[in-house]
Amino acid sequence: MFAVNTKSKNFPLIRRIILWASGIIIGLAIFFAYVAHVPIDEATDEMYSVLKTLFVVFTVLAVPSIAAIVFFAIQTHKEKQEFYKVRNKSTLGKKIKVFDVINMAWMAIFCALCVYPILYVLIGSFNQGADYAKGGVYLLPRLFTFENYRVVLEKAELWHSYLVTIGRTVIGTLTALVFTSIVAYALSRPNLKGKKVIYWINLLTMFFSGGLIPYFVIITAIGLYDNFLVYVIPGLYSVYNMIVISSFFKSVSGELHEAALVDGASEFRIWWQIYMPLSKPVLATVALWLAVGHWNSYFDTMIYTSSKDLHTLQYFLLQAIQSSTMTEGMTETMLQRVSAKTISLAAIIISIIPVLFFFPFVRKNFQSGIMIGSLKG
Repeated sequence: MFAVNTKSKNFPLIRRIILWASGIIIGLAIFFAYVAHVPIDEATDEMYSVLKTLFVVFTVLAVPSIAAIVFFAIQTHKEKQEFYKVRNKSTLGKKIKVFDVINMAWMAIFCALCVYPILYVLIGSFNQGADYAKGGVYLLPRLFTFENYRVVLEKAELWHSYLVTIGRTVIGTLTALVFTSIVAYALSRPNLKGKKVIYWINLLTMFFSGGLIPYFVIITAIGLYDNFLVYVIPGLYSVYNMIVISSFFKSVSGELHEAALVDGASEFRIWWQIYMPLSKPVLATVALWLAVGHWNSYFDTMIYTSSKDLHTLQYFLLQAIQSSTMTEGMTETMLQRVSAKTISLAAIIISIIPVLFFFPFVRKNFQSGIMIGSLKG
């Protein structure tokens, strides 16, 4: 049914993409099955017709999506058969202990506690404003509406702040990853002069700083105030990330470095063509930390900028939640259909969508990178 080469190096990535897309399609099929058959605030016959059409389309697409999930589940089972054969020969894991039951139950509760806040925000974002103010909206929207999302998506400030945040996340993550890995490579080399002194100076900065006011004075003095580069340059280097990457570089065989030097490669070329490709797990881990940090940041926007052109998405959400700016100028009738709270919930959902899409593709490298950072020192 599926012409997929399971032995290809790209198979894991292809599998993740297809599984993720299939999950989205099935989720949308369920979503449109729900909204096409429930009362919607201020809905017209035309809207219901469109929703029912979308329901039919995604239901049809859900069939091959389910087939794809079953196919890859079978492939995954075959890949693990050899592992289970070896595992079943030992006595480990054959008995289910009380600790295992308690541990699994606790992890299930913990996962539910992590997922439900997102679901709660999603449910509230689809509920009518005046009805939401009555309380009690926990599992499903009581009075369904798309109006909250329409109001949010029509805000030009949202899209501008989205572009600013995407720009700082992409540029800031890439530049910080390159700069930090260069320092980490240098400090991982045993022949670096003054290595111990440099290392301890770096560690000192992790525990002591000048404080916010001196830092603000420096930012202003070097011309970064009200400058897009204030999102990039101060975040170029992190001592903690350097230590994590340097720990992995130290685990790379020194014979590779010596062989490259014999072949005439420079230190820069060794770093770029040998160490960086070998360090994908730890680099993916650090890249995720950096990207999430940039995406969620709002404090630097609040302190180091005054221009609306530099407002980030999270700062836009902060203003929307604190001052209810997204409901300004609305009529009384409109304020019955939406509220500052439900609009804010819709904006939050829109802001986390890129992170939800990004994480599954680095999850495997993120897990192995975490283990590398915890075991190497």
